[in-house]
Amino acid sequence: MSAVAPALAPLPPLIPPAQPVETIRGLLRREVAMVLKDAMPALTLVPVEKVYDHVMADPILLEQAFRVLRAQPELFKDIITTPTRTMPQSDTDALWCGRTLAEGIALVVRACARRYFKQRLKAKKFAPLRQPDIGFWRALGVLVGLAEPPRPVTRKPQPSAGDKLYAAMRDLLRYEWQVPLIPAYSNLSPQLVTSLGEKLLEYRDPLKVQLLSEQTTENALVDGKLPLLLSDAHRLMSAASDNINAEVLWNVCQKMRMAALFPGYDTAEMRKAVSLVAATSPAALKILMPVLGDDIRKFTLYLFTVYGTFGPARYRQVLGAQCQNWVVEGMAQRIAKEQPLSGTHEEMKRTIESWLDSTLETVTTDESQRGAMLDALDKVPDKGKGKSKA
Repeated sequence: MSAVAPALAPLPPLIPPAQPVETIRGLLRREVAMVLKDAMPALTLVPVEKVYDHVMADPILLEQAFRVLRAQPELFKDIITTPTRTMPQSDTDALWCGRTLAEGIALVVRACARRYFKQRLKAKKFAPLRQPDIGFWRALGVLVGLAEPPRPVTRKPQPSAGDKLYAAMRDLLRYEWQVPLIPAYSNLSPQLVTSLGEKLLEYRDPLKVQLLSEQTTENALVDGKLPLLLSDAHRLMSAASDNINAEVLWNVCQKMRMAALFPGYDTAEMRKAVSLVAATSPAALKILMPVLGDDIRKFTLYLFTVYGTFGPARYRQVLGAQCQNWVVEGMAQRIAKEQPLSGTHEEMKRTIESWLDSTLETVTTDESQRGAMLDALDKVPDKGKGKSKA
């Protein structure tokens, strides 16, 4: 007679702790720290008891830690779990500690920002206050115990610049995508953060956040105006036509310090480039603008990188009045295959140059056709040549 093993009863639901925030901090310092130490090469030599502080003091490491969480959630299956001992299906699912994953993420982001702000914006050091002078007889009385010594003069503790910025930003620090922005956030003033409020969350590009810290930009935002470099690409267009406004384009180039991105471009060369780029065919603009997005900086940088790569003559041939749609459409197809431009202006310029290098491959993969297209492009008449000077 064979004995049948009784079915195991399911484990009871986990009971939420009395102090969920302290529980989360404890898990981060112990269990989560051990997982990250094994999963992140940068933490190999860091003692496990120091992993938490090491990661929380460095937004770059914290960003990498979030990537580990998203790419390998199974590593955290015994830590990040629901009351029924299952992995959460979304960031809004309640965890066994009584908080959601989104709330836990916000807690971590705020802790990292607070540390970074305090380190980056240290409190001012003041000279010791002068203690009150007392007369000879009172000093003698204090010496023999017949009089009370004067109370020392102390300075009332004041919040540091980092504390003030954190207090202004605390409720806006919620998402893991904000972690790489923390260094840029540290340059903002508490007044600007308070003025922007929820609108600050619209700026996800580190360069745009950096622009917010400039005094002229801050003044414009406080006055309710949108600074030029934070506008969309349509701000470049003339009000009465579909052409680029050369004056606005020049202002954008000056604010972006475009000449520094193109060595050898003096003021005269930059003005020539602005003149030609401003003459870009409306047909070409309509093809490129939808795939490049509305960021005025990225759109301007793309056109100038095309100008720098093609040269004045070929730029005029391809994107000028006699727009070669088949080439521009190939450029647009190449852009559409990639992620949106990101990084510094120098990094974006290099990315655009790599796109342009392979534009003809996007248009056609046939080597003979590619050569024929280049020959045809070179034979397009240059409308700017052969004109007599007035």
